[in-house]
Amino acid sequence: MGKTLKSSTSNRRRFLKATGASVAALTLAGCASDDAGNGGGDSGGDSGGDSGGSGGDTGTTTGTPEQSVDEVVIGSNHPLSGSLAATGVGMSNAIKLAAMRKNEEGGIESLDGAEVTVIEGDNQGAQELGGQVSEELLSEGADVLTGCYSSPVTTAATQVAERQGVPFVISIAAADNILQGRDFNYVYRPQPPARRLASDYADLVPTVIRDGGGTIDTAGLFYINNSYGQAIRDSLREFLPEQNVEIVEETAIEFGASNANTQVSRLRSADPDTIIATTYVAGGVLLAQALQDQDYRPPYLTASASATFTDDDAVSDIGEFANGVLDNNYALNPTVDKTAEVRSQFLDNYDQEFSASVGMSYTAAEVIIQAVEEAGSVDPDDINEALKGLSYEDHISAMGAIEFDDQGENVNALGPVNQVQDLSVKVVYPEEYAEAEPQV
Repeated sequence: MGKTLKSSTSNRRRFLKATGASVAALTLAGCASDDAGNGGGDSGGDSGGDSGGSGGDTGTTTGTPEQSVDEVVIGSNHPLSGSLAATGVGMSNAIKLAAMRKNEEGGIESLDGAEVTVIEGDNQGAQELGGQVSEELLSEGADVLTGCYSSPVTTAATQVAERQGVPFVISIAAADNILQGRDFNYVYRPQPPARRLASDYADLVPTVIRDGGGTIDTAGLFYINNSYGQAIRDSLREFLPEQNVEIVEETAIEFGASNANTQVSRLRSADPDTIIATTYVAGGVLLAQALQDQDYRPPYLTASASATFTDDDAVSDIGEFANGVLDNNYALNPTVDKTAEVRSQFLDNYDQEFSASVGMSYTAAEVIIQAVEEAGSVDPDDINEALKGLSYEDHISAMGAIEFDDQGENVNALGPVNQVQDLSVKVVYPEEYAEAEPQV
């Protein structure tokens, strides 16, 4: 098995080019979790602690195409403790798996077999730690960064990367304003942002329901009250009327809430054809519990960018009530053999399910690795130029080739429709990525 986790505190600290001074390693212990936001999962432990790497100098020298390079260091900035840890740890493990697979293939060919190393930092799902963890990972030798799952955390983390002139490939973070209007040059997002996810919901989910003989004229929104949930809400307000769907109620749940009974009572009174959930895992579980407590379910229970209904573990926890839920979100491509291979390898190595959110992190890591391969360098500007010109097709996400526009967004990003069938999450639309027929 190739080396995938190691600290590197060598003189590969690329950010010195921008600052002219070293950045001290920052301790993360004892910092409290705060707001979080983005389409992904929200379940797991609250153990705290800093799992970012720290260790001795390896003596590796700064890499250019003309110099000897022993390793390429990816800094993984994710919630490894706190309420988002279950998914955050899985996302970081997916990055390590991508590195391991590349190393088993012989490493970075254009760098004479240089190994891909992953160092981790724990942002605990707290916005104030996003930039801090990015700085620590850079001080430990990261050549390129990825993260962060929560939109507010990612907003802070990407600011540091941009300031230091180091590429940052977002693993997951949905809020549009992470990239829009910030004039960034070093930040890239392979997955669809909130506006695209909401647009895909409006285009695809009503089509699936109507083609199946159903009616969807009204909707109620149930969303997490942070930048991610608000961004999806705002875009659904714009796109649903274009598909003749009227929003008749909107309800928000706070991060860390313990129940959703009040929100469900309001939705029930509005009597929509569908409730659209936009939540982390825990929020969606609370919604399902409150619906069952009140013996209520709309004709169609759906979701947009909600990790709950694309996570097999969460679906299993909810039970039979989850069957039939339609959700547009990130999705793995079930039509290619590589997806099953990676999923199986992930389960064998980490004893975790390979959810769509975890899979999107794996794709982000492969985007980084491919850019380094094409750059033939660990210089951040060389990697950045490779990302700008990238066209990466050999990935496992249900969308076309990954290519970035001038704002760092993937022009071919897509949020396909998944459905829970027999307590398993399956892609059902568009047909080119479908593994099952929709049941409506």
